[in-house]
Parts: sequence; C-alpha cells; structure tokens
Amino acid sequence: MPQYRGQKVRYRRRGLLRLRLRQLLEARGLSAYGLAKFTGLSLNTIYRLTRPTGRFSLIRADTIERLCGTLRVTPSELFEYKRPPAT
Repeated sequence: MPQYRGQKVRYRRRGLLRLRLRQLLEARGLSAYGLAKFTGLSLNTIYRLTRPTGRFSLIRADTIERLCGTLRVTPSELFEYKRPPAT
C-alpha cells in the first residue's frame, strides 16, 4: 500500500467518466471524418475518442473546447459520470 509521510494512503473507489462523443455523432448524423475536418483535429484523435466503450486516457482542454464548439454542446453533455456502486 502506498505511503505518504509515513502514513498509509487508502484509495476510495472512484466513479467512471466516459466520453459520449460516439452517441453525439450518431445523433447528428456526422462521421468521424467530418468531425475531424470541422475541428481541425487529426482523424486518429477522433477515432481514439470515439471508442465504443467511451473510455479515454488523456484529453486536452483545447480538444474539449473544439468538440464542444463544433457540436454546440456543453462539457457536461459531452461527458457522462457513473458513480461507483454502493458497498
């Protein structure tokens, strides 16, 4: 178990943050290629962010800003947060 200043650090069970980009594209009838052209992001980045699971490892603030501006949504509509199950 990790320690900080000699004390054990306990982790809380965290929720799950998912990106809803795939669902937003399907609802608007927009392709990944079209989104890449509108936002100026690379097609590889768009494919990475439109995984079926919605999971992502890293997303920059300017990428979120471009996606929200192009799709005309707020960041809260772009992401979905699921709380951990109560134990």
